[in-house]
Amino acid sequence: MGWGLAVKHQRKTARLDVGIWFNSNTGHIHLAAKDHFISTVSADPASRRYHPNLYRKLAAALRDADCPHPNPSPEGEGLKE
Repeated sequence: MGWGLAVKHQRKTARLDVGIWFNSNTGHIHLAAKDHFISTVSADPASRRYHPNLYRKLAAALRDADCPHPNPSPEGEGLKE
């Protein structure tokens, strides 16, 4: 994990540099802030990590960055590897 963590306090907002990546084996999108947390978001309604709105937004961010991503469309047209 080569990204650094930059925390800047502006009133009530803390800004973090967060890395995200898609795991095609699990279908989860991972989020990591160095020395703070690693978590996942899932599009599976049976998962504790289910958050369809955040999943679609993160998937679109990965797509726009030309990174491996799930298809964020409701049609589920497949994956970009």
